[in-house]
Amino acid sequence: MKSKGIFIFIAVFAAIAGLLFMIGTSVEIIIFLGGFAMIILGIILLKKEITWRRNSDIVNGKVTKYHQYEDRTDVNRTGISIMYTMEVEYVTTSNKLIIAKEQSGSTSKKYPEGAEIKVRYSREDPSLFIVEGDNSRIYAMT
Repeated sequence: MKSKGIFIFIAVFAAIAGLLFMIGTSVEIIIFLGGFAMIILGIILLKKEITWRRNSDIVNGKVTKYHQYEDRTDVNRTGISIMYTMEVEYVTTSNKLIIAKEQSGSTSKKYPEGAEIKVRYSREDPSLFIVEGDNSRIYAMT
């Protein structure tokens, strides 16, 4: 569910903030504008999430396995984190079998392999899914 638009929004804001700083705008005004921009971005992302949920279906799914990989972005501690990406199997409402991996990984296995879960998938791209009841994306936006 990643979007280039978010990165463009942040890059444009950073460029504007840098320009404002260079022409002598006070730091307080730049921080205020940054907060305002983050509120606007949050509203845009929340609307996008609500639209995604409206254009999705919920079906039963099954955790088939986990893919393990190393994340080397955490250089302050050990430098390497072990990450897991869940693979789920489910049948869409149009009786199409989907085997899909999560869009993002986590440091722990959320569900045991073989566990039955509720899956919310996108009608436009059935390989995009979230576990029903997992509201971590909405919490992150808030």
